[in-house]
Amino acid sequence: MSVSELEDLFNDEGMSNYLVVFLRLLVSKQLQQQADFYQNFIEDNIPLKDFCATEVEPMFKESDHIHIIGLTAATGVGVRVIYLDRGGDKVQEHDFPEGQEPMLHLIYRPGHYDILYPKL
Repeated sequence: MSVSELEDLFNDEGMSNYLVVFLRLLVSKQLQQQADFYQNFIEDNIPLKDFCATEVEPMFKESDHIHIIGLTAATGVGVRVIYLDRGGDKVQEHDFPEGQEPMLHLIYRPGHYDILYPKL
């Protein structure tokens, strides 16, 4: 698939929403399959199944650190998250899982992941 075709795919709202739903369900499956590990990351002792039903599976919910860990574990694809600081021009990078070459890069601005692009 060319970069142009990939851009068209992500710019088609119906198709991009379909992909997001698929990835959310994949992350939910990963978290629930290894519930003993992931439960430690859930605040307020909410059961993992409930967390997945309310915070992972629904559309238009913010993704967080646990979502990225689950996504990389489920797919085996390394991800680099580039964090932009609210108050300044500092940029911090974090690779998931640590030590694996990232194939995808996400730019995180406070509140959401803004850009997704393949490493060329």
